Amino acid sequence: MCNMQKHFTLLRCFGNKVITAIHQPEFMPWAGFFQKMYLAEQFIILDHVQFKKRYFENRNKIVSPQGEVSYITVPVISKNKFTQAINAVKVDSQQQLWKQKILNKIKHYYSKSKYFNLYFSELEDLFESFNSNKLIDLNIAIINFFRHHLNISTPMIYSSSLSVEHFYASDLIFEICRKQSASIYLCGVSGRDYLNVGDFDNHSILVEWLEYKAPKYKQLSSTFFPYMSTLDLLFNHGDNSLNILLHQ
Repeated sequence: MCNMQKHFTLLRCFGNKVITAIHQPEFMPWAGFFQKMYLAEQFIILDHVQFKKRYFENRNKIVSPQGEVSYITVPVISKNKFTQAINAVKVDSQQQLWKQKILNKIKHYYSKSKYFNLYFSELEDLFESFNSNKLIDLNIAIINFFRHHLNISTPMIYSSSLSVEHFYASDLIFEICRKQSASIYLCGVSGRDYLNVGDFDNHSILVEWLEYKAPKYKQLSSTFFPYMSTLDLLFNHGDNSLNILLHQ
């Protein structure tokens, strides 16, 4: 068991500690996303905030055996929709064969990986059966694909279901934590730039800073590239992926 996992296991042993994490629903998330989810007792899907164009809500990185890092991207309708919420973003179905382009690129990059045949057909079925026009539906389906194979069962709650009044930065996070009776909030180190820790302290909510350092593991590439989609980890290490993700 890694030191961080031991730490949170001990926290759960002392009283009713509700460990809460909050994150936007990314496309093909990286390992740090799932480490945070694993450590939490409730994971809030931040789906009602503004969509960030050219960020990780509709794309993520993979690496080829030759060491070529590239994005796989879901085309979305964003023109003149500068303030649309993540849960309102629609897939641009006018871009023909977008699903096949993503699958072909994944296959091209990972067909020689050790566990490719174990997972690819399921992923292929997921894309081919996807018939919603909303990006979030695809992202959640893929997140659940990873959760299943990483054995993560942390409950997920949509922020849009919580009737929050604030929409920005620290006030929003603080309101969600209070509504969900959080006693511990897991926050990435970037939160130091905007989080008003005093509000949390005044309401006995402990802020735990998570600085996730990507573990080094064997890839098809001879040079290691960190911060890839968790797809890279799963295809290369199968059912040992969670242990690597947790740095065990």
